[in-house]
Amino acid sequence: MDWDDMKILLALGRRGSARGAAQDLGVSNSTVTRRLDELERSLRTQLFDRTPDGYRMTASAEALLPVAEHIEDLVLAAERRITGTDQHLEGSIRLTMPDRVDFLMQRLARFAEEYPGIELELMPSDIPMDLSRREADIAIRVLPAGGKPPEYLIGRHLCPLSSSTYVHRDLLRADAPEDVSHLSWVGRYPAGQREDWLQHTQHPDRPVRHAISDLSLMQMAAKCRMGLVFMPCFLAFGQPDIVRVPGASVVHSSDIWVLTHRDLRLSARLRALREVIAEEFAKVATQLDTR
Repeated sequence: MDWDDMKILLALGRRGSARGAAQDLGVSNSTVTRRLDELERSLRTQLFDRTPDGYRMTASAEALLPVAEHIEDLVLAAERRITGTDQHLEGSIRLTMPDRVDFLMQRLARFAEEYPGIELELMPSDIPMDLSRREADIAIRVLPAGGKPPEYLIGRHLCPLSSSTYVHRDLLRADAPEDVSHLSWVGRYPAGQREDWLQHTQHPDRPVRHAISDLSLMQMAAKCRMGLVFMPCFLAFGQPDIVRVPGASVVHSSDIWVLTHRDLRLSARLRALREVIAEEFAKVATQLDTR
């Protein structure tokens, strides 16, 4: 049994399907099934039950899993240490970042021109990425206000993110714009779940009618007059029809960080990109935090 065998075991155990495992490993479905068959023959045991719902680990696979995970940790740690000492400005960088950071894309395009030996792979932050497993090299993450990243990550606090109550200007009463008693909230969670953000507003008793968690959709909801929206202040920039409700407080809701695994902190290409990201966020910090 070699490391390639272990990767088949791990991928199938995590994804539960040949297609998912193939995507993770960058091979074809047939390669996954063929290599699994060969592994089972060599071990003289069945590792997975093939069911209509996918691949299910047998007791034999479950017994091997901790060994495979330990080997994976050792291999990944070795890869991180090698990358972490690499002083060449070439190679790939996997960057995961939130949406609505259009300002950063232009600078990333220039970065790619400045360093023709570096390849960028950009991924949305709504897909959880494990920096320990090199699913991403650098992550721009939004953490709760005052929150700290895990100890195995190092990085820089880019800026606070402020939020407030916004609404389409046409929904405000001309004679008393601060009175929103006729409006309801656009919520973030399905009916019955707690909306903790309400405590940061001046109107926690107004009813919550809808559930929208995506920032782009939240901004569109405000533009389409769906009701009151508690959202990051930068989403209202350049949107003349979206206004802050008079008297609404502006609160420190989140913090933006750029992070990488501590084993990769000395990599020249990762350090160069982290510096570029920090510089670009510094330019828009006053829009992201309007307190």
